[in-house]
Amino acid sequence: MPQTASSVHFRGFKCPFTLQHIGVFWLGLITCSPAQITKPEDLGLLMGNTANGSGILIQPSIPTSVPATSEEVESSFHANPGPWGELNGDYIFLEAPKSLLENFPLPSIQSRWTFPLSFLPNLPSFFKEAGLAEPLISALLADDRLVKEPDLVHLKPTAAEVESLSPQAKSLIYTELGKYPQNEYHADPVLILGTTVQEWYHHSKLRPDLVKKIEQLSYTRGEAIAFSDIPVLLSYAQSDAEARLIFKACTRTRSLMLRINLNDKTNVEELLRYWSFGIGVRRKDIEPIIQSIIDSDTLHDLPLSHMLPALPRKLIYTYPGMDMAKDGLLPDCHWTSLNFYNFEPHQYLLDSRLATSQVLEQFDAISAPYQFGDILFFLDNATGDAFHSCVYLADDIVYTKNGRNVLSPWVLMKVDDVKKIYLYRGNGRLQGFRRKDITSKSTSDSR
Repeated sequence: MPQTASSVHFRGFKCPFTLQHIGVFWLGLITCSPAQITKPEDLGLLMGNTANGSGILIQPSIPTSVPATSEEVESSFHANPGPWGELNGDYIFLEAPKSLLENFPLPSIQSRWTFPLSFLPNLPSFFKEAGLAEPLISALLADDRLVKEPDLVHLKPTAAEVESLSPQAKSLIYTELGKYPQNEYHADPVLILGTTVQEWYHHSKLRPDLVKKIEQLSYTRGEAIAFSDIPVLLSYAQSDAEARLIFKACTRTRSLMLRINLNDKTNVEELLRYWSFGIGVRRKDIEPIIQSIIDSDTLHDLPLSHMLPALPRKLIYTYPGMDMAKDGLLPDCHWTSLNFYNFEPHQYLLDSRLATSQVLEQFDAISAPYQFGDILFFLDNATGDAFHSCVYLADDIVYTKNGRNVLSPWVLMKVDDVKKIYLYRGNGRLQGFRRKDITSKSTSDSR
Protein backbone atom coordinates (compact mmCIF):
# COMPACT_ATOMS: atom_id res chain seq x y z
CA MET A 1 0.00 0.00 0.00
CA PRO A 2 1.40 3.45 -0.79
CA GLN A 3 2.02 5.66 2.18
CA THR A 4 -0.27 8.64 2.57
CA ALA A 5 1.17 12.10 2.43
CA SER A 6 -0.07 12.88 5.92
CA SER A 7 2.20 10.25 7.46
CA VAL A 8 5.43 11.11 5.67
CA HIS A 9 8.11 13.24 7.34
CA PHE A 10 10.90 15.09 5.56
CA ARG A 11 13.94 15.41 7.80
CA GLY A 12 17.18 17.31 7.60
CA PHE A 13 19.70 19.52 9.35
CA LYS A 14 19.49 23.17 10.24
CA CYS A 15 22.35 24.33 8.06
CA PRO A 16 22.75 28.12 7.92
CA PHE A 17 25.60 28.65 5.50
CA THR A 18 28.55 30.73 6.66
CA LEU A 19 32.18 30.79 5.68
CA GLN A 20 33.01 29.60 9.19
CA HIS A 21 31.13 26.38 8.43
CA ILE A 22 32.50 25.88 4.94
CA GLY A 23 35.18 23.41 6.01
CA VAL A 24 32.50 21.03 7.25
CA PHE A 25 30.59 21.12 3.97
CA TRP A 26 33.38 20.77 1.42
CA LEU A 27 33.11 17.03 0.91
CA GLY A 28 29.56 16.55 -0.29
CA LEU A 29 27.25 16.05 2.69
CA ILE A 30 24.97 13.09 2.19
CA THR A 31 22.21 14.20 4.51
CA CYS A 32 19.67 16.54 2.99
CA SER A 33 18.06 19.78 3.85
CA PRO A 34 16.01 21.22 6.64
CA ALA A 35 12.96 20.75 4.41
CA GLN A 36 11.36 18.32 6.80
CA ILE A 37 7.78 17.44 5.86
CA THR A 38 5.11 15.97 8.10
CA LYS A 39 1.40 16.22 8.87
CA PRO A 40 0.07 19.76 9.31
CA GLU A 41 -0.40 19.64 13.07
CA ASP A 42 3.27 18.74 13.55
CA LEU A 43 4.74 21.54 11.41
CA GLY A 44 6.15 23.36 14.39
CA LEU A 45 8.24 20.33 15.43
CA LEU A 46 9.97 19.61 12.16
CA MET A 47 13.60 20.52 12.57
CA GLY A 48 14.98 17.77 14.83
CA ASN A 49 17.28 14.95 13.69
CA THR A 50 16.47 11.31 14.22
CA ALA A 51 18.53 10.22 17.23
CA ASN A 52 18.94 7.51 19.77
CA GLY A 53 18.55 8.08 23.47
CA SER A 54 21.93 9.74 23.76
CA GLY A 55 21.04 12.37 21.18
CA ILE A 56 23.54 10.89 18.72
CA LEU A 57 22.43 10.34 15.14
CA ILE A 58 21.63 6.69 14.49
CA GLN A 59 24.18 5.08 12.19
CA PRO A 60 24.41 1.79 10.32
CA SER A 61 25.93 -1.48 11.33
CA ILE A 62 29.35 -2.50 10.04
CA PRO A 63 29.36 -2.82 6.23
CA THR A 64 30.36 -6.18 4.84
CA SER A 65 30.10 -5.87 1.07
CA VAL A 66 33.08 -5.95 -1.28
CA PRO A 67 34.11 -3.15 -3.68
CA ALA A 68 33.59 -3.62 -7.39
CA THR A 69 36.26 -5.56 -9.25
CA SER A 70 37.68 -4.36 -12.53
CA GLU A 71 35.37 -6.75 -14.38
CA GLU A 72 32.33 -5.01 -12.81
CA VAL A 73 33.35 -1.47 -13.81
CA GLU A 74 30.62 0.46 -15.66
CA SER A 75 31.79 2.78 -18.42
CA SER A 76 28.60 3.23 -20.45
CA PHE A 77 24.86 3.06 -19.87
CA HIS A 78 22.04 1.56 -21.91
CA ALA A 79 18.53 2.03 -20.58
CA ASN A 80 15.86 -0.59 -20.80
CA PRO A 81 13.32 0.03 -23.58
CA GLY A 82 10.21 1.98 -22.63
CA PRO A 83 7.98 4.92 -23.53
CA TRP A 84 10.95 7.23 -22.82
CA GLY A 85 12.59 6.04 -26.04
CA GLU A 86 16.01 4.53 -26.64
CA LEU A 87 18.40 6.00 -24.05
CA ASN A 88 22.15 5.49 -24.16
CA GLY A 89 25.05 7.35 -22.66
CA ASP A 90 28.27 7.42 -20.74
CA TYR A 91 29.56 8.13 -17.25
CA ILE A 92 31.38 11.40 -16.76
CA PHE A 93 33.29 12.75 -13.76
CA LEU A 94 32.81 16.25 -12.42
CA GLU A 95 35.16 18.12 -10.11
CA ALA A 96 34.43 21.40 -8.37
CA PRO A 97 35.85 24.35 -10.36
CA LYS A 98 38.93 26.17 -9.16
CA SER A 99 36.91 29.35 -8.65
CA LEU A 100 34.83 27.59 -5.97
CA LEU A 101 37.73 25.82 -4.30
CA GLU A 102 39.54 29.10 -3.76
CA ASN A 103 36.92 29.86 -1.10
CA PHE A 104 37.88 26.79 0.94
CA PRO A 105 40.82 26.48 3.35
CA LEU A 106 42.82 23.29 2.97
CA PRO A 107 42.31 20.82 5.84
CA SER A 108 45.07 20.00 8.32
CA ILE A 109 47.31 17.04 7.55
CA GLN A 110 46.83 15.84 11.14
CA SER A 111 44.16 13.15 11.41
CA ARG A 112 41.69 13.58 14.24
CA TRP A 113 39.25 11.09 15.76
CA THR A 114 36.65 12.64 18.06
CA PHE A 115 34.53 10.64 20.51
CA PRO A 116 32.19 11.66 23.35
CA LEU A 117 34.21 11.93 26.53
CA SER A 118 31.84 9.41 28.11
CA PHE A 119 33.02 6.84 25.52
CA LEU A 120 36.68 7.13 26.54
CA PRO A 121 36.60 4.19 29.05
CA ASN A 122 35.19 1.96 26.29
CA LEU A 123 37.87 2.78 23.71
CA PRO A 124 40.39 0.06 24.70
CA SER A 125 37.84 -2.72 24.26
CA PHE A 126 36.37 -1.04 21.18
CA PHE A 127 39.77 -0.84 19.47
CA LYS A 128 40.52 -4.43 20.48
CA GLU A 129 37.25 -5.55 18.91
CA ALA A 130 38.32 -3.75 15.74
CA GLY A 131 41.47 -5.88 15.66
CA LEU A 132 44.03 -3.30 16.75
CA ALA A 133 47.15 -4.62 18.48
CA GLU A 134 47.80 -3.69 22.11
CA PRO A 135 50.86 -1.49 21.35
CA LEU A 136 48.81 0.57 18.88
CA ILE A 137 45.91 0.90 21.34
CA SER A 138 48.31 2.08 24.04
CA ALA A 139 49.87 4.61 21.69
CA LEU A 140 46.51 6.00 20.55
CA LEU A 141 45.30 6.41 24.15
CA ALA A 142 48.49 7.78 25.68
CA ASP A 143 47.66 10.69 28.00
CA ASP A 144 49.98 13.08 26.21
CA ARG A 145 48.19 12.45 22.91
CA LEU A 146 44.61 12.98 24.12
CA VAL A 147 42.90 16.36 23.95
CA LYS A 148 39.91 16.59 26.27
CA GLU A 149 37.05 19.04 26.20
CA PRO A 150 34.07 19.12 28.58
CA ASP A 151 32.10 16.64 26.45
CA LEU A 152 34.59 15.37 23.86
CA VAL A 153 37.92 13.64 23.57
CA HIS A 154 40.15 13.98 20.51
CA LEU A 155 42.62 11.31 19.40
CA LYS A 156 45.38 12.24 16.95
CA PRO A 157 46.67 9.14 15.17
CA THR A 158 49.79 9.52 13.09
CA ALA A 159 49.72 8.91 9.34
CA ALA A 160 51.63 5.66 9.87
CA GLU A 161 49.08 4.47 12.43
CA VAL A 162 46.19 5.25 10.09
CA GLU A 163 47.90 3.46 7.22
CA SER A 164 48.43 0.38 9.39
CA LEU A 165 44.68 -0.14 9.83
CA SER A 166 43.01 -2.91 7.86
CA PRO A 167 39.87 -2.12 5.80
CA GLN A 168 37.86 -4.17 8.31
CA ALA A 169 39.21 -2.13 11.23
CA LYS A 170 38.38 1.09 9.39
CA SER A 171 34.85 -0.09 8.67
CA LEU A 172 34.22 -0.56 12.37
CA ILE A 173 36.10 2.48 13.69
CA TYR A 174 35.01 4.90 10.97
CA THR A 175 31.37 3.83 11.26
CA GLU A 176 31.52 4.78 14.93
CA LEU A 177 33.33 8.03 14.15
CA GLY A 178 30.69 8.82 11.56
CA LYS A 179 28.09 9.13 14.32
CA TYR A 180 29.62 12.40 15.49
CA PRO A 181 29.52 15.50 13.24
CA GLN A 182 32.95 16.64 14.46
CA ASN A 183 34.41 13.84 12.29
CA GLU A 184 33.32 15.40 9.00
CA TYR A 185 35.38 13.11 6.75
CA HIS A 186 34.04 9.97 8.44
CA ALA A 187 30.44 11.16 8.57
CA ASP A 188 30.63 12.23 4.92
CA PRO A 189 33.37 10.25 3.16
CA VAL A 190 34.30 10.29 -0.48
CA LEU A 191 32.05 7.61 -1.98
CA ILE A 192 33.10 5.66 -5.09
CA LEU A 193 30.13 3.95 -6.75
CA GLY A 194 29.97 1.28 -9.42
CA THR A 195 33.65 1.29 -10.27
CA THR A 196 37.13 0.92 -8.82
CA VAL A 197 39.39 3.53 -7.23
CA GLN A 198 41.76 3.28 -10.19
CA GLU A 199 38.97 3.86 -12.70
CA TRP A 200 37.41 6.66 -10.63
CA TYR A 201 40.66 8.66 -10.73
CA HIS A 202 41.88 7.42 -14.12
CA HIS A 203 41.55 10.79 -15.86
CA SER A 204 42.28 12.90 -12.81
CA LYS A 205 45.60 14.72 -12.56
CA LEU A 206 46.70 12.85 -9.44
CA ARG A 207 50.03 11.08 -9.49
CA PRO A 208 49.58 7.28 -9.80
CA ASP A 209 51.10 6.75 -6.35
CA LEU A 210 48.47 9.06 -4.83
CA VAL A 211 45.68 7.06 -6.48
CA LYS A 212 47.31 3.92 -5.13
CA LYS A 213 47.36 5.52 -1.66
CA ILE A 214 43.61 6.25 -1.88
CA GLU A 215 43.06 2.61 -2.85
CA GLN A 216 45.16 1.47 0.13
CA LEU A 217 43.29 3.71 2.57
CA SER A 218 39.77 2.91 1.32
CA TYR A 219 37.19 0.73 3.04
CA THR A 220 33.64 -0.41 2.29
CA ARG A 221 30.42 1.26 3.36
CA GLY A 222 27.48 -0.82 2.23
CA GLU A 223 28.00 -1.37 -1.50
CA ALA A 224 30.23 1.68 -1.94
CA ILE A 225 33.97 2.21 -1.60
CA ALA A 226 34.57 4.91 1.02
CA PHE A 227 37.60 7.10 1.62
CA SER A 228 37.93 9.32 4.72
CA ASP A 229 41.66 9.89 5.20
CA ILE A 230 42.02 13.21 3.39
CA PRO A 231 44.56 14.50 5.97
CA VAL A 232 46.84 11.51 5.35
CA LEU A 233 46.58 11.95 1.60
CA LEU A 234 47.41 15.65 1.89
CA SER A 235 50.55 14.77 3.84
CA TYR A 236 51.92 13.25 0.61
CA ALA A 237 51.54 16.51 -1.34
CA GLN A 238 54.85 17.74 -2.73
CA SER A 239 53.75 21.37 -3.02
CA ASP A 240 50.92 23.74 -2.21
CA ALA A 241 49.68 23.38 -5.79
CA GLU A 242 49.53 19.59 -5.45
CA ALA A 243 47.73 19.85 -2.11
CA ARG A 244 45.04 21.89 -3.84
CA LEU A 245 44.93 19.37 -6.68
CA ILE A 246 44.32 16.59 -4.13
CA PHE A 247 41.61 18.68 -2.51
CA LYS A 248 39.97 19.16 -5.92
CA ALA A 249 40.16 15.44 -6.76
CA CYS A 250 38.34 14.61 -3.52
CA THR A 251 35.30 16.53 -4.80
CA ARG A 252 35.08 14.17 -7.77
CA THR A 253 31.50 13.10 -8.58
CA ARG A 254 30.20 10.69 -11.20
CA SER A 255 27.20 11.49 -13.37
CA LEU A 256 25.42 10.05 -16.36
CA MET A 257 25.37 11.98 -19.63
CA LEU A 258 22.57 10.54 -21.73
CA ARG A 259 21.16 10.82 -25.26
CA ILE A 260 17.87 9.79 -26.84
CA ASN A 261 18.49 7.93 -30.07
CA LEU A 262 16.12 9.09 -32.82
CA ASN A 263 15.38 7.71 -36.30
CA ASP A 264 12.49 7.20 -38.69
CA LYS A 265 11.33 4.20 -36.62
CA THR A 266 10.95 6.24 -33.42
CA ASN A 267 7.44 6.33 -31.99
CA VAL A 268 7.26 10.12 -31.84
CA GLU A 269 3.78 10.29 -30.28
CA GLU A 270 4.74 7.97 -27.43
CA LEU A 271 7.99 9.86 -26.89
CA LEU A 272 6.28 13.25 -26.81
CA ARG A 273 3.60 12.05 -24.42
CA TYR A 274 6.13 10.58 -21.98
CA TRP A 275 8.45 13.61 -21.85
CA SER A 276 5.46 15.97 -21.57
CA PHE A 277 4.49 14.53 -18.17
CA GLY A 278 1.88 12.36 -19.87
CA ILE A 279 -0.47 15.33 -20.33
CA GLY A 280 1.15 17.35 -23.11
CA VAL A 281 2.97 19.92 -20.96
CA ARG A 282 5.98 21.28 -22.92
CA ARG A 283 5.03 19.34 -26.06
CA LYS A 284 5.41 22.53 -28.12
CA ASP A 285 8.95 22.93 -26.73
CA ILE A 286 10.29 19.49 -27.55
CA GLU A 287 8.34 18.36 -30.62
CA PRO A 288 10.16 20.59 -33.14
CA ILE A 289 13.66 19.55 -32.11
CA ILE A 290 12.76 15.84 -32.02
CA GLN A 291 11.23 15.97 -35.49
CA SER A 292 14.13 18.00 -36.90
CA ILE A 293 16.66 15.39 -35.75
CA ILE A 294 14.59 12.54 -37.19
CA ASP A 295 14.47 14.41 -40.53
CA SER A 296 18.21 15.13 -40.46
CA ASP A 297 20.67 13.11 -42.53
CA THR A 298 23.53 13.70 -40.08
CA LEU A 299 22.03 13.86 -36.57
CA HIS A 300 20.88 10.73 -34.76
CA ASP A 301 20.41 11.60 -31.10
CA LEU A 302 19.30 14.33 -28.71
CA PRO A 303 20.95 15.07 -25.33
CA LEU A 304 18.52 14.15 -22.58
CA SER A 305 19.04 17.54 -20.94
CA HIS A 306 16.92 19.08 -23.72
CA MET A 307 13.93 17.13 -22.42
CA LEU A 308 14.14 18.60 -18.92
CA PRO A 309 12.18 21.65 -17.76
CA ALA A 310 13.93 25.02 -17.78
CA LEU A 311 15.43 25.07 -14.28
CA PRO A 312 16.94 21.56 -14.18
CA ARG A 313 18.12 22.09 -17.76
CA LYS A 314 20.04 25.13 -16.52
CA LEU A 315 21.41 23.47 -13.38
CA ILE A 316 22.38 19.99 -14.61
CA TYR A 317 26.13 19.27 -14.37
CA THR A 318 26.79 22.54 -12.54
CA TYR A 319 27.70 23.56 -8.99
CA PRO A 320 25.85 26.17 -6.90
CA GLY A 321 27.47 29.58 -7.01
CA MET A 322 28.40 31.31 -3.79
CA ASP A 323 25.65 33.81 -4.63
CA MET A 324 23.09 31.08 -3.92
CA ALA A 325 23.97 31.37 -0.23
CA LYS A 326 22.48 34.86 -0.09
CA ASP A 327 19.22 33.49 1.32
CA GLY A 328 21.05 31.91 4.27
CA LEU A 329 20.65 28.32 3.08
CA LEU A 330 22.06 26.59 0.02
CA PRO A 331 19.84 24.49 -2.27
CA ASP A 332 19.49 20.88 -1.20
CA CYS A 333 17.77 17.78 -2.51
CA HIS A 334 14.23 18.85 -1.48
CA TRP A 335 14.64 22.34 -2.96
CA THR A 336 15.91 20.65 -6.13
CA SER A 337 13.02 18.17 -6.32
CA LEU A 338 10.20 20.60 -5.56
CA ASN A 339 11.59 23.22 -7.97
CA PHE A 340 11.82 20.72 -10.83
CA TYR A 341 8.70 22.10 -12.51
CA ASN A 342 9.45 25.81 -11.99
CA PHE A 343 10.89 28.15 -14.60
CA GLU A 344 12.59 30.16 -11.87
CA PRO A 345 13.44 28.66 -8.45
CA HIS A 346 11.00 29.34 -5.64
CA GLN A 347 13.31 30.26 -2.78
CA TYR A 348 10.54 29.89 -0.21
CA LEU A 349 11.05 26.14 -0.60
CA LEU A 350 14.17 26.53 1.55
CA ASP A 351 11.69 26.97 4.41
CA SER A 352 10.59 23.66 5.92
CA ARG A 353 7.07 24.79 6.76
CA LEU A 354 6.30 26.04 3.25
CA ALA A 355 7.99 23.06 1.57
CA THR A 356 5.84 20.84 3.79
CA SER A 357 2.73 22.69 2.74
CA GLN A 358 3.51 22.29 -0.97
CA VAL A 359 3.92 18.52 -0.74
CA LEU A 360 0.78 18.07 1.34
CA GLU A 361 -1.33 20.32 -0.86
CA GLN A 362 0.00 19.58 -4.36
CA PHE A 363 1.21 15.95 -4.37
CA ASP A 364 -0.28 12.46 -4.05
CA ALA A 365 1.63 9.46 -2.71
CA ILE A 366 1.98 6.85 -5.48
CA SER A 367 3.38 3.38 -6.05
CA ALA A 368 5.67 2.20 -8.86
CA PRO A 369 5.81 2.22 -11.81
CA TYR A 370 6.93 5.83 -11.77
CA GLN A 371 6.80 8.33 -14.62
CA PHE A 372 8.76 11.41 -15.66
CA GLY A 373 8.65 14.12 -12.98
CA ASP A 374 7.65 11.95 -10.02
CA ILE A 375 9.54 12.75 -6.82
CA LEU A 376 11.11 9.83 -4.96
CA PHE A 377 11.58 10.29 -1.23
CA PHE A 378 13.95 8.09 0.78
CA LEU A 379 12.10 7.33 4.02
CA ASP A 380 13.23 5.89 7.34
CA ASN A 381 11.20 2.74 8.01
CA ALA A 382 10.86 3.44 11.73
CA THR A 383 10.17 7.18 11.80
CA GLY A 384 8.87 8.05 8.34
CA ASP A 385 11.54 10.77 8.07
CA ALA A 386 12.61 11.59 4.52
CA PHE A 387 16.37 12.03 4.45
CA HIS A 388 16.70 12.50 0.67
CA SER A 389 14.62 13.17 -2.41
CA CYS A 390 15.26 13.08 -6.16
CA VAL A 391 13.25 13.28 -9.38
CA TYR A 392 12.49 10.22 -11.49
CA LEU A 393 13.25 10.65 -15.20
CA ALA A 394 13.09 7.25 -16.92
CA ASP A 395 14.01 3.59 -16.46
CA ASP A 396 16.52 3.60 -13.56
CA ILE A 397 17.55 7.28 -13.92
CA VAL A 398 16.98 10.16 -11.51
CA TYR A 399 17.93 13.82 -11.27
CA THR A 400 19.51 14.56 -7.88
CA LYS A 401 21.61 16.87 -5.75
CA ASN A 402 23.31 14.90 -2.99
CA GLY A 403 23.86 17.45 -0.27
CA ARG A 404 23.32 21.05 0.80
CA ASN A 405 26.68 22.57 -0.10
CA VAL A 406 28.45 24.34 -2.92
CA LEU A 407 30.62 21.33 -3.77
CA SER A 408 27.65 19.07 -4.54
CA PRO A 409 26.55 19.40 -8.20
CA TRP A 410 23.25 18.58 -9.87
CA VAL A 411 23.68 15.22 -11.62
CA LEU A 412 21.95 12.27 -13.25
CA MET A 413 22.36 8.93 -11.50
CA LYS A 414 20.93 5.44 -11.45
CA VAL A 415 18.48 5.17 -8.59
CA ASP A 416 20.34 2.05 -7.41
CA ASP A 417 23.48 4.18 -6.95
CA VAL A 418 21.52 6.77 -4.97
CA LYS A 419 20.28 3.93 -2.77
CA LYS A 420 23.91 2.97 -2.08
CA ILE A 421 24.43 6.46 -0.66
CA TYR A 422 21.26 6.78 1.39
CA LEU A 423 19.90 3.31 2.13
CA TYR A 424 23.11 1.55 3.17
CA ARG A 425 21.76 1.31 6.72
CA GLY A 426 19.17 -1.19 5.52
CA ASN A 427 16.36 0.63 7.33
CA GLY A 428 14.90 2.76 4.56
CA ARG A 429 12.56 2.62 1.59
CA LEU A 430 11.39 4.66 -1.41
CA GLN A 431 8.05 6.44 -1.63
CA GLY A 432 6.92 8.15 -4.80
CA PHE A 433 4.90 11.37 -5.04
CA ARG A 434 3.17 12.82 -8.11
CA ARG A 435 1.69 16.26 -8.66
CA LYS A 436 -2.06 16.19 -8.19
CA ASP A 437 -2.73 18.14 -11.38
CA ILE A 438 -0.81 15.49 -13.35
CA THR A 439 -2.57 12.65 -11.56
CA SER A 440 -6.03 14.10 -12.18
CA LYS A 441 -5.33 14.97 -15.83
CA SER A 442 -3.88 11.51 -16.49
CA THR A 443 -6.94 9.88 -14.89
CA SER A 444 -9.28 12.07 -16.93
CA ASP A 445 -7.46 11.27 -20.20
CA SER A 446 -7.65 7.52 -19.55
CA ARG A 447 -11.44 7.54 -19.31
